[in-house]
Amino acid sequence: MPHQQAPERPESQEEKLELRPIVKYIAIGLGVLSLLGVEYATYRAGVERGYKEGVCSGEVTAAVHACAVENLRHVQQLASAEDAVLVDAVKNHRTTLAWIQEPTVLYEVQWALAQALITRGLAAEADTMLRELFTAQPQASSLWARRALVTARALVEEGKYEQGAYYYGYADAYYKKASLVEEQLELISEQLAHLPAAYPNPQHLHQQLSAYAKRAAELGDKGEEMVAGIWAWKGRLYREEGTTTALEKANRCFEKALSGFKADHLPELAGASICVGSLLLDKGESARAEELIRNGLSRIEDTPSAAPYMLLALRDLARIEQDKGNSDAALAMLYRAEGIALIHEPSGSTFWNCLYDQRGWLNFSRENYGAARVDFEKALEVCGASPAYRVQPLEGAARCCLAYEELDKAAGYFTECLQLRRSHMAAELIPQGRIHLELARIYDAQNKAEEACAAYGEAVRLLSTMEDKQNPELIAAMMAQAYSLTQLRQWTEAYAVWDALQPLVTDDKMLRNEVSVQLQYCRDRGAVPADEESH
Repeated sequence: MPHQQAPERPESQEEKLELRPIVKYIAIGLGVLSLLGVEYATYRAGVERGYKEGVCSGEVTAAVHACAVENLRHVQQLASAEDAVLVDAVKNHRTTLAWIQEPTVLYEVQWALAQALITRGLAAEADTMLRELFTAQPQASSLWARRALVTARALVEEGKYEQGAYYYGYADAYYKKASLVEEQLELISEQLAHLPAAYPNPQHLHQQLSAYAKRAAELGDKGEEMVAGIWAWKGRLYREEGTTTALEKANRCFEKALSGFKADHLPELAGASICVGSLLLDKGESARAEELIRNGLSRIEDTPSAAPYMLLALRDLARIEQDKGNSDAALAMLYRAEGIALIHEPSGSTFWNCLYDQRGWLNFSRENYGAARVDFEKALEVCGASPAYRVQPLEGAARCCLAYEELDKAAGYFTECLQLRRSHMAAELIPQGRIHLELARIYDAQNKAEEACAAYGEAVRLLSTMEDKQNPELIAAMMAQAYSLTQLRQWTEAYAVWDALQPLVTDDKMLRNEVSVQLQYCRDRGAVPADEESH
């Protein structure tokens, strides 16, 4: 019997519903989309509800406000913290302020902390952070230029001139970019005021002044006044050095100042006029000197910076008036100078020594020995141990003592004066000779014959270096020496001095006769001239 194929099993219901793959994926996708839709709807409902809750209840605003207050409180606490805490926070500002992400906010916080240090006199402690801060500014502005000036002034106040210069430069760069000429001039003027303290070395000070003169010259016509003033300042600095070379440089500086700008009202140029006149006075050109000095004095302003020029002018005019024989006018100018100096000159200034010494000699020439002595003693009080400033008032005080016949006190002043000259002014032989002559006369008056004779000998030796061998001072010293040797019965030595006097007194009949008499007197007592000993 043939094999029959088994009948096919009917398909189940599940098998009949099996989907094709694409249909399945579409179904899954629709399911996911449905789920996302539900989620989004839920999210939107939550957002809207949360937004409404936040706005209406104020919870979000309160939270934001609390965060801002906390941040502000933190900054304020740092700014008002103890010095050590604030300094540490500023030094480690990158860590301390790392929570601030917004650059503009960070800049303001850094400035607030720096300003706190500045107000405490600790600007230098903020210098590193401030340099980073100013460097970080994308573009200089008037606000940051003002802040740079605040920083510069604070650093200068602390004596940090080099650090302050950086911030002055920042402000200057902004003013230059903005073409603000007046502000640039004011800034240069402010920096010039600090130069003497910042650069005590004269050479460095001159270099800085030249640099500022160049900077002011770049500003055109408006900078001419400042350039002239700087050249006048340089001239005054050279003049204070006192050497021949420095005085020549000073003269060139003053002439440059005067030729560079012709504004008669400018105090610095008035000062330059006075200084040029003073130099001409030293050269003996008194007429031109007086014209320049009086012109400058009439134009100068009564300000602390102009006071040195005024004092120089008054002292030089006093010299001129004294040379003319107008001692009253000269004395009046010196007393006026004293009045100005009492306001503007510090007590330790060398001006006081110069003023009292000059006024002392003027009073001495008027035979007002009491006033002269007071001035010389004041000069000695203020000059300290400085040889250059003690020598002249010592000699003046000694001569006043002689006028009152206070021989011992006069000898003491003369001796100290001579010691200073020997130690510090050895090349100036003639002044030493004059002091020896005065000491010899004192010894003579005290009947100290041997001391007198030795002092006369030194006076003659030193005064003999004069070019004019017939100078009355030298002749007087030689005659005093000869008389002194005669008194000591040193006939041969006395004869030699009288003999040396013969060619010096040929024009004076009375002296010529006296010399002849004394020569014979020495011969009669056994004096033998050197040229006769061989016979």
